[in-house]
Amino acid sequence: MENRVNIYTDRVRFPVAEDLYGLFFEDINRAGDGGIYPEMIRNRSFEDSLIPGGCTTDPDQMVYINRGGWPGCFNHGEGMDEWAAKVPYTPVPGWYSENASMTVDTDETLNSKREASLLVNFTEGGRIFNIGYAGMNVEDGASYDLVMFLKTKKDLRLTITLESPAGEVFAEGTVQTGDSGEWSRADLRLTSKGTCRNAWMAITSPSAAEICFGYTSLLPEDTYKGHGLRKDIVEALMATHPKFLRYPGGCIVEGMSIETAMRFSNTIGDPWERPSHNLMWHYRTTNGFGYHEFLQLCEDTGMAPLYVCNVGMSCQARVSELFDEETVDEFLEEALGALEYALGPADSKYGAMRAAAGHPEPFSMKYFEIGNENHGPEYNERYEKFYKALKAKYPDVIYISNTHTEDAGLPTEMADEHYYNAPEFFMENDNRFDSYDRSGPDIFLGEYAVNGGNTIASMECALAESVFLAGVERNQDIVKLTAYAPLLQNSDYTAWRPNLVVFNNHEVYGIPSYHAISLMAANRGKEVIETEVTSPRVPPVYFGVPGIMSAGPGVQFRNARVNGKPVAVSQMVYGGCEEKDGTFTLVSADNPHPMTGKNPVWNETFEKFMKSGFFPGMTAGEDNCWAVFEGEDLEEYTFEIEFCCRPEDQVTLSIWNYHPDTDAGCNEPKDVRWNLRSVRNQIWRIESGKGTLQAPSYMQRGEIPAVELDIDYSGFNTYRIEARHDGYDCFLNGKLVQSKRHTLHDTLYTVATQDEEKVILKLIKVGETADVRITLDCEVEPDYKVQTLSAPLDAVNSFENMENVSVRTRECSGASSDFVFRAEENSVNVLTFKKK
Repeated sequence: MENRVNIYTDRVRFPVAEDLYGLFFEDINRAGDGGIYPEMIRNRSFEDSLIPGGCTTDPDQMVYINRGGWPGCFNHGEGMDEWAAKVPYTPVPGWYSENASMTVDTDETLNSKREASLLVNFTEGGRIFNIGYAGMNVEDGASYDLVMFLKTKKDLRLTITLESPAGEVFAEGTVQTGDSGEWSRADLRLTSKGTCRNAWMAITSPSAAEICFGYTSLLPEDTYKGHGLRKDIVEALMATHPKFLRYPGGCIVEGMSIETAMRFSNTIGDPWERPSHNLMWHYRTTNGFGYHEFLQLCEDTGMAPLYVCNVGMSCQARVSELFDEETVDEFLEEALGALEYALGPADSKYGAMRAAAGHPEPFSMKYFEIGNENHGPEYNERYEKFYKALKAKYPDVIYISNTHTEDAGLPTEMADEHYYNAPEFFMENDNRFDSYDRSGPDIFLGEYAVNGGNTIASMECALAESVFLAGVERNQDIVKLTAYAPLLQNSDYTAWRPNLVVFNNHEVYGIPSYHAISLMAANRGKEVIETEVTSPRVPPVYFGVPGIMSAGPGVQFRNARVNGKPVAVSQMVYGGCEEKDGTFTLVSADNPHPMTGKNPVWNETFEKFMKSGFFPGMTAGEDNCWAVFEGEDLEEYTFEIEFCCRPEDQVTLSIWNYHPDTDAGCNEPKDVRWNLRSVRNQIWRIESGKGTLQAPSYMQRGEIPAVELDIDYSGFNTYRIEARHDGYDCFLNGKLVQSKRHTLHDTLYTVATQDEEKVILKLIKVGETADVRITLDCEVEPDYKVQTLSAPLDAVNSFENMENVSVRTRECSGASSDFVFRAEENSVNVLTFKKK
């Protein structure tokens, strides 16, 4: 079949959505302090070792546990196991001492917002030092500004140095303490005379003394537009051509307890007066990249602000706490305060605070999201309350619901949808929004990423996401905003993968998806025009082994065969299996699924939480049974089995059972065995005389309606599944009873836009290189530009090869109203034609 694209410039569908491509910042992977906010001192508030509010811990402080039983990694404040293992133990995370003793003091604090200070007893020549975020990066000739609050009754001149672990000094200065016994502030600018990627900052006392440190910060003098953010990270983000910035989350908005829920008022004012905040991503932040910095960054870059408020609930994925009415009202006041800070006059309460921070004129606030990943009647009730109050006070702001609250009859301007999935999902859903009701709310694709499947952060992921985004662009009359998630990953502190931009303390690169999104966002046009596409269609390729599951014991089976050859059970995923004379019976059995990969306390606590039943369908009940048969993973095969059950039994035959070993998503304890949380498969479920097929979709499911089956429940029946690339057929006692046909994947996906001078064609080629005939209903100049992202599917970027997968631009000739373009294998292409 010929690959063909017809472009109709006279068939205008609708204008492009001006803010379609944006960014979503959430403080994951130490993305804030030590990241976009370039604080060089780790644990500058000395509070990292404090237990998060609303949580308890084990005696060794390996984990913290919220009131619902969800555990996070703690390691007495060092965070993830991997992070703690990289550094020597210290009772004060980030800080070490020589000839001095350190104590975290929770009684003597700098101000009412601080929970601790650092009490140090120096001997003569004693010192303390901070190792930063996997070391401090100091550059030759660059300057760094120290702010330190301390108190002592001894007048001293402390020496401050930036030095290598071997003792080479790159910068040195002194600060005077005073002897008042009251808090005083010391400021110092240090200029480096060399470059070091793993420097430390040391504080040395000339004589014995007791000094209390209340807050200590070291920031580079050179920041993005002088507003305190790391230049190379912001510049990398701006290269994606973003039109909006969603902030501050994400799950951190909800928190893991009432105490850890995000409050806007804690993120404004002087940094030393902002309460620190323990995030559910296993570390504490001091909110250096706070609300004011967010608004300032949007103003500096022309992005529209999109703020997310807490709606009176903690994270529902971590056993939600519903705030009482009084507390809900507090969070509503927080939301109103956030809007007033951005939009209010300088003589209003929060407008005056904005003016005091150096911005007397209002900022902008275009979008405001009410809650994050909340749902259910509890959310609906709170959403309605917030929406009415916020809309009445600030009617010009566009308000976003984090679910489809219009289904409950509530006013909904825009609904937020999140998709984390395998490549197949994105490939099969390029037309997802075609059938959406145009009289319903606009759509915000607030979080999306390929985070499951065979590869992570690869060209395969970028290709699948580009297919999905082309479908979004063809529906931007209703899909108005999109943002990949998460955004930033400090490579030394990874709590989630993949992330769009990866950095260490001196380098930054984008994953292949970063380059695909940048390419798509850079080429927008003014209006979407119609295209017609003809190309070969191919089935998705699934592979795995067969299995049988039951919701309770007592099901008997025999004569399991694959391609006519007998197969035995390779393992019981859940429950047990007893054999007698060639007949096997599924039985209840103690078959635990121990979590592994992290410290023993976290493994055990997380296993207990997963078994609590909080996640329906993710963990099996006590009586569930699941047998997986031996053999290698196959794409096409015939599976036969005889089993005997009662009408009330639920028996499932599973096809293409596959357990991917990619390290995707949350960096939490993993069940290395097969489990319902990670296995990808397709199923034929038998229950009450009916059969139901369930289509594959990683993390999301869709069913084909059940059909009546003629089952003889008095004995064994023979079930056969013929699995092929194009789907599978189900046979009962030799008779075809149900079939599933896979959604075929196109090998060519397109979207086209235009303005007065040019036509832009986005063309995504899946599979092998092919010639594509392109026709236009207008004349174009023969010279045209082609931008291409193409690489082997498993190709990734790294610090060693940051541009391994990146866009190539070339000038071509030969375009006309009818010509042939050669599309590279597995490529994302943008062709720009000049109209004659």
